Amino acid sequence: MIQATALFTHALNMLFHAPAMTLRVILPALLWVMGAAAVAGVLAKDALGAMNQRLQNAAPPPTDQLLILIACGLAGILGYALMAVLWHRHVLLDRDGTGAEVRPGARLFWAYVWRALVLGFAQLLAAAPVGLAMLLLSGLTGSSPAALLLIGLAAGVAFLWVALRLSLVLPAAAMGHVMAVRDSWRATEPLAGTLWALAVLLAVVNTLLGVISGILPPVDPGLRLMLDSALYLIEGLVFVSMLTTLYGHLIEGRELG
Repeated sequence: MIQATALFTHALNMLFHAPAMTLRVILPALLWVMGAAAVAGVLAKDALGAMNQRLQNAAPPPTDQLLILIACGLAGILGYALMAVLWHRHVLLDRDGTGAEVRPGARLFWAYVWRALVLGFAQLLAAAPVGLAMLLLSGLTGSSPAALLLIGLAAGVAFLWVALRLSLVLPAAAMGHVMAVRDSWRATEPLAGTLWALAVLLAVVNTLLGVISGILPPVDPGLRLMLDSALYLIEGLVFVSMLTTLYGHLIEGRELG
């Protein structure tokens, strides 16, 4: 647990010891993600409103708005990918975030997106047995809210552990290197036990952000989308910083101090 805390603290310290620098580094991605959310909120408000209602009570959203929502969703996903690349490169290149070398070229960016897709498929395959086990367990325990909550938390931790074991391919891709998923699994083997504790810490962060999202007052669907997008950015940035820390420590031999 001590090593997990050290890794977690290091990842957070990189983000928050100089907030202005962090904002400067991820600003292009931040504008991309929040811009996509704003466009969706303005041009596809009816579709967003329909998604926020019970399915049986919602009228079918206009087709053109649905297409706009899909396009904005894809743009937002690409914005998250850009955020990850920028942060990986900022830290691993030891730059101040102002140099052109931090910004990825189109070829590197799309290579990163491709690796992320491959990784997502690999994680889906690896996590399938976990999901099946949790589904069977929930059937055995019935519909008790407490049991379902615990099962959900356990599943979240297990999925995060799998992601931590496999995802070193992403900072590698951000640096222009090709790492196989199996190589990430092997590289994280020395910290396999530590990563369980780290997954718990990340799950706590995700849960807290989920609680914040849940207690936000009902607002205009477009504004709510922007608020949720900001929370997802924070959640994603914490995970990305954790991957950067692990890559630097395990692959590049950097100290945590």
